Amino acid sequence: MIGVDLAFATGQVAPPDRLSAWRELVNRVFLPLAITPLGSQGRRGAFEGSVTGRSLGGLRVWLVKASPMSAVRAWPHIETSGNGDYLLALHITGTAHATQDGREVTLGPGDLALFDPSRPYTISFPGPGVFQHVIYQVPRASLDARRDIGAATALRVPAASTAGRLVSPYLRTLARPAVAWPGGLVPEQAFIDAGLDLAVAALRTVAGYPDQVGTRSGAVLRELTGYAMAHLADPGLSPRAAARAGFVSVRQVHRVFAGEGTTFGGWVREQRLRRCHADLADPRLRHLTIAEIAARWGFRSAAHFTRAFQARYGITPTGRRAGGR
Repeated sequence: MIGVDLAFATGQVAPPDRLSAWRELVNRVFLPLAITPLGSQGRRGAFEGSVTGRSLGGLRVWLVKASPMSAVRAWPHIETSGNGDYLLALHITGTAHATQDGREVTLGPGDLALFDPSRPYTISFPGPGVFQHVIYQVPRASLDARRDIGAATALRVPAASTAGRLVSPYLRTLARPAVAWPGGLVPEQAFIDAGLDLAVAALRTVAGYPDQVGTRSGAVLRELTGYAMAHLADPGLSPRAAARAGFVSVRQVHRVFAGEGTTFGGWVREQRLRRCHADLADPRLRHLTIAEIAARWGFRSAAHFTRAFQARYGITPTGRRAGGR
């Protein structure tokens, strides 16, 4: 499910107030950052910017257009706002220069990079002219389950590389507004998951991590996750059931998921919570109670679901249905 949750343009406020309104919005709905206009945009009323924010499955996607500017996330910001989600940055027009973890990266149109808001980083858009930038805000647990990916920050996936030619157009297509999809159709969760998997594979490639796609372990993992995805609604889904379906031992199930930095139960819980998160914001499912949404994705207890959901997203299911993130 995808829908416009937020749309803002500095043209909605008086010129003298545009920069302060931009700063306030970014710090309130996205992340605490120190924003500085660059060049002539620092003049009173000269700054221009617009942003749309959408829910996309369990992710958030932001399309930013703005005058030249820089953004800095320092330790004081982190201490007051927590770790936040991972940021997959897909640059569209102009140039971006960024630093994190001692690395510097320059992004051109179509290039992709990962940033971790739990550590300081900087990004600047020097211009000339307006830049465009897409940011996928990805729940931390979704990427932490993939071993080593959190260390792949500030590394460029070039748009012209083999990985970039696959992932860049895909992510840009997923980020399209709902009105741009024929007949109002929007991506199914499976396609959103595929986009995230493509991005992770591309980042692992530029980071030099070994590709496990062709290994026996990788093949078993694909079989097990495929089975689990098809049976998320079954409250009886278990490592034993997955092992039986994949013709492997329960011990091997645990070993394969441990190799990915997670557990079978943790992986299943994350997938279920992501789907509940999307369903709670879907107006087509307003006729279902929160308990019914939890049950349709395999949660046996509404109380357990509420606790797990709040721990995962920092908001209650009721708050999510009311429009929270």
